[in-house]
Amino acid sequence: MSDPAATDVRDFSGDTSDAQNPSGPDTPDGTDIMLPDNPVSNHRGATMNRITRIIVTVLVCMAVGMVCFVGGFLLSQHIVRLSNQRIEDSSDLTNGVRDAYYMMQKYALEPADETTATIGAINGLLTSNGDAYARYLPASAFESYSEDMSGEFGGIGVLLGEKDGTVYVVQVYPDTPAAAAGIQTDDYFYGVDGETKDDWTSEEISSRVRGEVGTSVELTLLRPRADDEMPSDAKYILGDPYSVTVKRDKIESPNTVTKMLDGDIGYVRLYEFNQKATDELSREYEDLIKQGARGLILDLRENPGGDLQEAIGVSSLFIDSGAIVQIESRDSSQPEILKATGDTLSKQLPLICLVDANSASASEIVSGALQDYDRAKLVGTVTYGKGSVQTQLSFGSGAIFMTTAHYLTAKGRVINGIGNTPDVAVEMDIAKQADESTDTQLQRALSILQAQLENGG
Repeated sequence: MSDPAATDVRDFSGDTSDAQNPSGPDTPDGTDIMLPDNPVSNHRGATMNRITRIIVTVLVCMAVGMVCFVGGFLLSQHIVRLSNQRIEDSSDLTNGVRDAYYMMQKYALEPADETTATIGAINGLLTSNGDAYARYLPASAFESYSEDMSGEFGGIGVLLGEKDGTVYVVQVYPDTPAAAAGIQTDDYFYGVDGETKDDWTSEEISSRVRGEVGTSVELTLLRPRADDEMPSDAKYILGDPYSVTVKRDKIESPNTVTKMLDGDIGYVRLYEFNQKATDELSREYEDLIKQGARGLILDLRENPGGDLQEAIGVSSLFIDSGAIVQIESRDSSQPEILKATGDTLSKQLPLICLVDANSASASEIVSGALQDYDRAKLVGTVTYGKGSVQTQLSFGSGAIFMTTAHYLTAKGRVINGIGNTPDVAVEMDIAKQADESTDTQLQRALSILQAQLENGG
């Protein structure tokens, strides 16, 4: 495109030459001549020059506007295509699930109803990435879960855990229907009201054993055998079956057991990290210290974990500052550091933390922090090794849980799949915990504390 100024000059020269000199006088080199000193001609040229600039400016603006319009249109079409692609992808997923359900209804020996199939489909989707801890809780199961975390519910009086692919009894609370029925710690659930399987989840068992106070539930459990008692023709690998009928009652689950041992050792067992854990532990230890406790034991054996914030709170009772846990998520290049709350109960009294193979998740955060800061010695066996964080997300009237992060100990040690290794290893059959005299892990903890106290702390 030629220069607009040159165009103005050329047009102006031609018009003036034709008007002033129709014969078109030539210079020696043949170029047109502008006749100077003509006010009328100069005024007309200036006016035309301004008009031309205005026209060119308008044309440029129109061109820019057209480019923007076309670009915006093309971008919008691209976005629409992406949106359509997502819709098509979603439709493929939806159609696949629907088609599989129809095929089940047509061909399966025992087709599931739509509600059961929907729950199964959601759970299948959540675990399709290999997330062993992902799950969907419909309304009734989520209600039971919420009651568990609050510490007040109706049922039979047991604390549930998961191992060997199914559900077992972590603790039988005293003076409850379960205790009266003879259910014992470490028994496995096999059947509830005639439905049997060997891959229960704790939410499934919890929702089935609860009900109206005064009603009964039929349970079949497996009582573990000693390793040398496994018969060659055993039908049930996990133990010998027995059945009981348990009448439901209102349960207010105790989450701690507190004792003063050897006259000056304050002992507290924490069963799970529910929403009351920090407050309960703080009260119990304060009372023991007032009674004259010179050493403390925190028993986290068989504790499956629970609330992350409660784990930080419990750790903070003994660690006054610094990191408690590091969280690694997919959205951050650096771990998130969660620090002590500052609500410290005691950072001087000697402390032992008891752990075992079923101390998991929040239990490992606490025991890992205590070990990292050399605040307590760990006694027992290697912990479970569950170093992942599950996030609760609202979903309809229920909730979805999925792994959203991994955690490291306060000093950055990996826990997932490894666990915390105790400072003092003591192997022991879980059944021996029922009696202080046979609880060799507890006895070892007491001897260590007494030695520390004799040596001045």
